[in-house]
Amino acid sequence: MTGAFAAQRFSPIAPTRLAAIYVNDVIGWSERLDLRPAESGANVWLLEPYDDVVFDRAASREGVVCVSPTQLAVDLLTGPGRDPSEGEELLAWMKGHESAWRTR
Repeated sequence: MTGAFAAQRFSPIAPTRLAAIYVNDVIGWSERLDLRPAESGANVWLLEPYDDVVFDRAASREGVVCVSPTQLAVDLLTGPGRDPSEGEELLAWMKGHESAWRTR
């Protein structure tokens, strides 16, 4: 997971309306999850990354596999809608909780 849904596992801000999930095969996963296309109002985004680096340091948080906090910050800061403000909140959380996310 990435985006606001994953951010809730670090620093809850507001209710999430969209689940953004990195997968290696959008068509395969959409069939496996029985998802239907939506012209508008989608609540699940399946994202095929251009590089597998998005999976580096992914970890389970509250039963959900999330991208690393650094990847999450990049995704939020460059995302649509309120994502950039959530990215700023995540950065503030990261500054205050460095031992909880930084690898040595």
